[in-house]
Amino acid sequence: MSENSTDNNTDSLKSWLIILAAIFGILFFSIIFIFSFSDFAFLNPNVNVLNMTSRLDYGIKALTIIGASFGGIALLTNAYYASRTAKAANDNAKAANDNAVIARENLKLSEDKQITERFAKAIELLGNERLEVKLGGIYALEQIAQDSPDKYHWTIMEVLTAFVRENAPVKKIAEEDEGKIPKLRTDIQAALTVIGRRNCGKEKEYQRLDLNNIDMRGANLYKAHLEKAILFEANLQGANLTQANLQEADLTQANLQEAIFYQANLKEAILAKANLKEAILAKANLQGADLSEANLQGATLFKASLQGAILCRANLQGAMLWEANLQEASLSEAKLQGAQFSSAKNLTLEEVELAEGDENTILPNYITRPKHWTKSE
Repeated sequence: MSENSTDNNTDSLKSWLIILAAIFGILFFSIIFIFSFSDFAFLNPNVNVLNMTSRLDYGIKALTIIGASFGGIALLTNAYYASRTAKAANDNAKAANDNAVIARENLKLSEDKQITERFAKAIELLGNERLEVKLGGIYALEQIAQDSPDKYHWTIMEVLTAFVRENAPVKKIAEEDEGKIPKLRTDIQAALTVIGRRNCGKEKEYQRLDLNNIDMRGANLYKAHLEKAILFEANLQGANLTQANLQEADLTQANLQEAIFYQANLKEAILAKANLKEAILAKANLQGADLSEANLQGATLFKASLQGAILCRANLQGAMLWEANLQEASLSEAKLQGAQFSSAKNLTLEEVELAEGDENTILPNYITRPKHWTKSE
């Protein structure tokens, strides 16, 4: 029911009350006149003519009865219209609520349409040949992922990882260029930055970034969120991964030579056969990490957490493990020639005896050098 209907009910109630008041007024003056100036013997059979006092007395009683009757009628009328008004107000509230729901639904549909159009436009920009246009597309996609995370977050991450895979695949490096770290393309770095700072809380347990076989040499991935990422055979030589989160990431056979993993989280990461030669892993968390057959020659593992790490057949020649925690770490057949374990924690003689070392291997004071270790050549 509309607001006009409520106003009409109120006006109708006022009209009825005015009519009742007018009728009551007419009756009041009529009774005063009749009882003041006429004889009503029929009202009192014991007398023929009523005196003035009796007339007034009867008149007042009659007026009282009539007034009470009109008051009751007025109350009933008021209650009826009050009920009608309340019902109208309730109907108005329900209608307003329904309209609000419809308005919200229309707004959502409009916003969804706008975001869909923005997404399509951003994809178009991403495919443009001009660098500045590509960058606009990358950052537009990031904004859409933030504005509509439930619908577009993971889709956009897949688009950006695909963009990186297609534009920066691992290629065979010419012999004369080995060891050189070229400058990473600006658009590739921008895409990696957006991926690295995304809101991981919007992702499902099974969703993993696919960054395998990508050439990311020299990339800046400071504090990047790469947990559970697939980086199989990726080339991250010289990359900055300081404080990056790579927990449970797959870096099997990845090239991580000279990469910086200072205070990085590599807990339970897979680094089997990875090249970590001269990598900086100081204060890194490598608890439970699989480093079997990894090349850690000359790597810096100062104060690294290696509890439960698998270092079987790993090359740790010349590696620096000062104050590293090796509790329950497996060193079977690991090459420890020239490695420095000064002040290393929780290293056991049993594990050391399973590894290969020489006279240049520096062990903690509490570990006796195994007799079968050979002298350095």
